[in-house]
Amino acid sequence: MRRIGLVLLIAMSGVAPATAADQSSRILTKAPAITDAAYNWGGWYAGAQVGGAWGTSHVGNAFINGAAPIANQQAFAAASPPLNPTGFSGGGQIGYNHQVDRWLFGIEADAGYNGLRQSRTATAPFPAGSLTTTSSVGSDWMVTLRPRAGYAVDRTLFYLTGGLALTDLKFASSYADTTGQSATSGFSKTKVGWIAGAGIEHAFTKNWTAKVEYLYADFGKQSVTSPVAGGGAPNGLIAQDVDLKTNTVRGGLNYHFSGPPFAKY
Repeated sequence: MRRIGLVLLIAMSGVAPATAADQSSRILTKAPAITDAAYNWGGWYAGAQVGGAWGTSHVGNAFINGAAPIANQQAFAAASPPLNPTGFSGGGQIGYNHQVDRWLFGIEADAGYNGLRQSRTATAPFPAGSLTTTSSVGSDWMVTLRPRAGYAVDRTLFYLTGGLALTDLKFASSYADTTGQSATSGFSKTKVGWIAGAGIEHAFTKNWTAKVEYLYADFGKQSVTSPVAGGGAPNGLIAQDVDLKTNTVRGGLNYHFSGPPFAKY
């Protein structure tokens, strides 16, 4: 009987170390590797941008309050080709993004130099000779305030934008004909318009991103009148309507400050 008990004791003492070894191996098992979270576009950012701008400006000319014949009116209208100013664009921007899953909603304000310029002289036959007009249009700066909506594919953001735009519209013109009549006019106005566009932005580090975007702006019309002088009897006034539509393509860099993690709903 003693021999049987001794054998059982030896057998049990061998099972205990094996069980302990099994428990130890389970404790030492490595946890699954933790992967990096998706890139966070949320929070404040600021940066700079540079590019090119071009536009179209139609100038409408007409005699009013005078005795100008229809032929004179038609000649004056024919001497009014559209202007196509071009220039350099550059400035800075600041904005805020809120990210919900992959969707981004934000707002951006920017201001910069516009540099649009063009001047053109045109001559047309006149019933009593000919007429010559010189027109110039320009814009020195543009400011925008634009909501943005986009879709993020990790470190690349595709977005649409649109909102309010302001610019300084400058216009000057002169008129002269072979009968001795002449007129000059001009203005410099701050114009409010609308702007819309699209862009792509890519994050190449945690805080720095680069973007390319296109923006189209329409600033409406501005009217001006000027008296016609010389040529004997007065010939009333000249009325002019000037509009401005612009296109901007630019690239930029943004620095993204630390922001809240994006929400998942």
